[in-house]
Amino acid sequence: MKTVITIFILFAAFISVTPSFATSIDNPGADQPDESFTLGDAIYPTHLEEISTNVDAKSRIAVLDNGYGRESELFFGLYLPVRVVQETEFSAQASSVSLLIVPSGGLSSLRDPEGFRAALSRFVEGGGILFVFSQKVGRDYALLPFSPGESLNGYGWLEDQSALTHSAILTLRHTAVSGLMTSKPHLNIDGLFTSYPRNGRPLLRNSISGQPVMLIYKHGRGSVIASALFTDWAYLHSRATWDEIALFSSLLRWTGLSLNPSAPKRPPVKHTDPVLPEALPPIGFSVQSDNEIYMTGATATFTINLWNHEDRKRAIHVFYDGHGQEVQLPPRGTAQLVYSIPVYSARRLWVYFYDEKEIFLQTLRKGYTVVYPNSADADEGKRE
Repeated sequence: MKTVITIFILFAAFISVTPSFATSIDNPGADQPDESFTLGDAIYPTHLEEISTNVDAKSRIAVLDNGYGRESELFFGLYLPVRVVQETEFSAQASSVSLLIVPSGGLSSLRDPEGFRAALSRFVEGGGILFVFSQKVGRDYALLPFSPGESLNGYGWLEDQSALTHSAILTLRHTAVSGLMTSKPHLNIDGLFTSYPRNGRPLLRNSISGQPVMLIYKHGRGSVIASALFTDWAYLHSRATWDEIALFSSLLRWTGLSLNPSAPKRPPVKHTDPVLPEALPPIGFSVQSDNEIYMTGATATFTINLWNHEDRKRAIHVFYDGHGQEVQLPPRGTAQLVYSIPVYSARRLWVYFYDEKEIFLQTLRKGYTVVYPNSADADEGKRE
C-alpha cells in the first residue's frame, strides 16, 4: 500500500489537469517513436517508487522551474542536491549559482523572455555554466547568450524526429563527455543545431545527419552547453539510458561539483579500445515539420534537409509520398526540399534516399498526430 501511495503522489506532482488531448502529447519523444523497446539492459532502471526530492536552497546547482523543471529537479537529484529557481528569482540568486539547468521546454512561455535572456547573459559572462536541454522549437535557443553577430539556430522537439538507439556520435574528446564508454551512445535526443557561434565546439552529433546535438562554447568567463537531449523527461518516463547516466556524471564533475556517494554508477563495461571521436557520415539527412500536432484538415509543412560532408559534388535521389527528386549537393554544401500537404489522420512521412548509382543510403520517417475539435469547441466557435 505504501508503494502505491508513493507512486500516486509522484504522479499527482508531475501531471496537472490537461485541457486537451493536444497538450497531453506536447512533449519530446511524442512523434511515434518505436525504438526504445529494443535496448534491453541499455535502459537505466528507473524505480518510480524510490524517487524522492533532493532539494537544498543553498545548492550551487539550480534548476529553472519552467517546462519540465520538475523532471529535471528529480533527475539531477540522483547526483547531488539541487535548488529550484523561478524565472523572476534567478537574477537575485545568480551570484550563488555555479550551474544553471534549463529543463526540456524551459525556454517556452517565459513571463519576460528578454529580461531572462539578459539575466542568462550576465550569469554566464560572470563565470557561470549554463546547460540547456531540448526545447520545443529551434527559435527558443535564441534566448541563450552569444556575442553580437553570432547565432544559434536549429530545430526543437516539435519540429524534429526523436531518436534513441545509437542516436549520437562522439565528435570531440572533452572532459564533460568523458564518462561515455562508447562513441555511438544511446541518447534521448529530439532536435538539432544548424548553426552556432564561431567558438562553439560540437561534442555530440546526430549519427544520421551529422549535425550537432550537444555543443559547448565560451561566453565571457563562463560556458554554455546547448543540447537537444531530453534526458530529464525521459528519466521520469523510464526511457533514460546508462549512457546518459554516465554522460551527466562526467558533465557534473567537469563543472567542479561533488556528487553524492549514492549517485548512480554505470556497471562496468568490457572494452579494450579507447573511445575515440567518430567521423561524420559522408551525407547527412534529416526530416523536420513545422509542428507535430495538427488539427484535422490543417496543412503540415515538411522540410527535408541534406548535408554533404565530403569534398566532392554529389547527386542524391529523394523519394517521398509518391514524389521523386534529384538533389545536387555541392562539396561541403547543403540542400533543402519543402513539402506541404493537408493532414487528416496521424501517420508518418517516409523519405528514402539513394545515391548517384541508385544505391540505397537511408530511410527516414517523421511522425505527427492529428487531433479533432470537440463538440464544445465547435459550439463555442458557432457562438462567436
